[in-house]
Amino acid sequence: MSSMPLAHRRTTTERGYGWQWQKLRLVILAQEPLCRFCKQAGKIVQADEVDHIDSDSFNNEWENLRPLCRPCHLKRTAKDQAFGKHQWRPEWLRPSAIPLVIVCGAPASGKSSYVRERAGPGDLVIDLDVIASELSGQSLHGWDRAKWLTPAIRARNEMLGDIMRSTAQWPRAWLIVSEARPDNRQWWADTMQPERIIVLETPPAVCMARAKADSARPREITFEAIGKWWSAYERREGDEVVRHGA
Repeated sequence: MSSMPLAHRRTTTERGYGWQWQKLRLVILAQEPLCRFCKQAGKIVQADEVDHIDSDSFNNEWENLRPLCRPCHLKRTAKDQAFGKHQWRPEWLRPSAIPLVIVCGAPASGKSSYVRERAGPGDLVIDLDVIASELSGQSLHGWDRAKWLTPAIRARNEMLGDIMRSTAQWPRAWLIVSEARPDNRQWWADTMQPERIIVLETPPAVCMARAKADSARPREITFEAIGKWWSAYERREGDEVVRHGA
């Protein structure tokens, strides 16, 4: 039971759920009567609740709202509470509607450069570092993890949701993730069904030399992350291994 005094507990109106919200909720459900998550999964289910995409801000702008059925809403809320919105591998993901290539590797292994050299002009590149850098206005590898990790993951996951939709207009998508463990790469393979998963086996010494040369990278943290990646790394059948930078 909460120990918060009754005088300090916010009412539904204070939390953004007053009469104005109820009217907006009815308008949203009238305009989009089907559960958005179920529709993305190919199911037709009536929506009976309206969810805030960014549930921290309770911003009632139209683009921050989506209709959901009650089971999807409860599941989404449970995930948020359980994982603090650090949803590295969201349970609601479904196969990509467009060709998808996933590129994995240790920090400083060259994932971003590899994709940049191969992505077409109209391709969508989903890179957490790029997203966080754009959100924060900080350098590509120098952004404040404590402050920007959660909003960056949320934005990345919204992009993943975009490529699940049949209306996705990009010719191809590229997703950059580290994922040293083979079972985690298998999760991405099963869930999003990419056409390829590429793993850059850039030697640790090469990764560390690159990290050392990049003044924007926090050196000790990056060195530790490189070591942890290689300690956890195993090959998985089906991966396309590239000895990058050897």
